Order: sequence, then C-alpha cells, then structure tokens
Amino acid sequence: MRISRREALAAVGASLGTAVAAPAFPAILQSRPLRIGALISQRDAQGQDELIQPYDGQMRLGLELAVAELNAAGGILGRQVELLVADDEGSPAPGAREALRLIRDEGAEALVGGVVMAMPPYLDRALEREGLDVPVVHAAQTPGTYCGRVAHFASTTLQAIATLVEHRGPGARRRTFQVSDWSPSQRTVSNQFYRRVQGGATGAALVTTPIRGNHPGEYTSLVRWARDLEAENFWISIPRPYAVNVVTQAHALGLASEFAYHFLEFSEWQASRLPDGVEAWTSVPFVASEDRAGVREFVARARRHAGDDLVTHVAFSHHTAIRALARAMEEAGTTAAGPVRAVLDGLRLEVATGELALGAGGYATMPMYVSRATRGGLEVAQRFEAAAPGATCA
Repeated sequence: MRISRREALAAVGASLGTAVAAPAFPAILQSRPLRIGALISQRDAQGQDELIQPYDGQMRLGLELAVAELNAAGGILGRQVELLVADDEGSPAPGAREALRLIRDEGAEALVGGVVMAMPPYLDRALEREGLDVPVVHAAQTPGTYCGRVAHFASTTLQAIATLVEHRGPGARRRTFQVSDWSPSQRTVSNQFYRRVQGGATGAALVTTPIRGNHPGEYTSLVRWARDLEAENFWISIPRPYAVNVVTQAHALGLASEFAYHFLEFSEWQASRLPDGVEAWTSVPFVASEDRAGVREFVARARRHAGDDLVTHVAFSHHTAIRALARAMEEAGTTAAGPVRAVLDGLRLEVATGELALGAGGYATMPMYVSRATRGGLEVAQRFEAAAPGATCA
C-alpha cells in the first residue's frame, strides 16, 4: 500500500502546512541524508550477548520501522533518514565515546540513547563537556531523576511502581523482597522501592550483594534467602531480559509458588520463558495483545517489517522516539538542537496506545498497562490512561 507524504507526516504528528511553511533549504543539504545515531548494545559490559538479547533486536525493529515509514513518505525536511548504529557495550562510558564518534566522524545530527539507565545523564554531560549539541532522545526505562537536555519516551520506574501498587493493593506491599541491578541508577530504584513499596522490607539486595552464587542472571541464592526470611512478594528492577531467571530459578528450586512476582519491566519474550502455571506481574507502556486499533495496526506493521511475531514495548518506545524527533524537526524547520528541544518541550503525540505528553524534565505522561504475565504472553489487567512519570529532577 502506498502512503503519501501528507499521510506520513500526520503519522509522525506534523501537519503538511508546517512542512510547507518551513524555511527553504539549499538543494545540497536536502540531498544529504539526515543521519540519526543509535546506541545499541551488542554485548553487555560483562561481554555476554545473552544479557542483552532480544532487546537489541527489538530496539532495531522500532527504529528501523520508523525510519522506513518516514523515508517512504519523503523523509524529514525533505531528506532521507539514515540510521547509524554503534555498540555502547552496555555501559555509559563507551556509549558516550561512540556517541561523540557518531557526531564528529559520521555526521549524526541526532542521537537515540541505549538501554542503559545511566546513559542520559552521562551522555548529556559528555556532549556539554565537548561543546557538542544535537537532539538526544531516550527510549528505555529510567528512574526519572535526571532532567537535562534529553527527551524520554519510555516509562520511568516510578510510573511502573505507582501503577502496580494501585492495581495490586496492600497485599503486594507486605513482606517484600526487593531486587535491583548493580548500577548507581538501580540504587536509586532501591530507594524508590523503600519509599513507595515497603520501607521495612523483609529483605533487599542488589545483584552484587556478596552472597555465594549472586551475579547477573543467577538468583538461586536470593530466592533461598527470600524463603528463609518468609518473604511473600518479590519486587524486581533488573532491566535486562534475564530478569525472568528469578522466577525460573525459584521454580527449579520448587519454590515458585511461595512468592508473587512484580517486575518494573517485563516483555512478551520474558513471559514466554515462564514455567507453566506460574504468573508474574508488570506495568509497561505497551502490550502487543491489547485489543485497540492502533496497537493492532502497529503490531501488524512491525511483524511485516521484522518477519517475526515478537513485538514488545521496547520496539514501541523506540519507534515512538523517532516519530517524536521527526515531528519536532518538521515543526522547528531545522535539525538544530535548540529549536528541536523547544518543540519537544510540552509535545503531545498520538501513538498506538493513546496520547503521550512530554512535561517537566523531558519525561512523558502516557498510558500504562498493569499486566499479568504467563507463558502464553501478557494480558492487560488494568489500563491507566495518563500515568504521570513522577520525575524528580536532580
């Protein structure tokens, strides 16, 4: 099916009138591709690709689908869009180095941050230190505690906590065992668990807590510890696909039924790894099974593009980030960082799930879905029409 430039600009949230009113550009500029750099981990900081799969593929899916749709409609500001992918090695420092290289050596005029929670502040400061300024968008979950020059199009951990707590009720906050990742950002999430879930938790651990067998992807010691403490609820913030191992390893120990599991991020891929008869709970900004016309259409387009059935919130958020960037550039009439950020500030964008609205600090109010996860997938239990990000700038 052919789509017109008018239709595609509407899809990215920009009217044809805005595009026509934009300043004229020299022909040589219009013929040069508009390069957008994207940081996608090929391997984790520990050098293991299984710590990232399949999020890397889902990031690519969302970005590539958005770029393909834009280019089919004439690109951005009359320029075809080219996606440049660099490996951030699952860590902020190499990610910042690659971002600087993309700008200086490859001509990237905008950036999409990687899956690492600490990337936005690290990248923002690196660009400022080097005297570089391009629009930067981020499409992976963050704690919502850094407000700089980055626009965020994924949920915050506070959005996930607030919606899960409201839906699951007081029982989910009783005798909790709280698990976070090893980074400084995850220590921030540990504090959020303390303040928003249960201050007097039965137990809490970073994945680097020095107990035997405790390392990324291996949680048997934590599960045994939680059992010994008579915990009832796991609350888990591990923004990696292997987070599902908490449940699978509890099942292997014969302890899966001892706990309820609450994940701040969980995908259809992780759900497919759950043991039969075991459920978990999560809150995410997109569920592929939702019976909403926009969601059905997005899932169909993504599956055609990828040649695969898996479509997760990771693909959706990265697609949204590119759409928002395109909308802002079209309305600003330029790719320059200052005017683009001015449009992004307060931007309202219609997406497959409803309306997304950027607010203070560049964080978005958006629909959120508390969902029950089983081996068959994610099932929406409650839709929150406009979940506030709860961002607290520092």
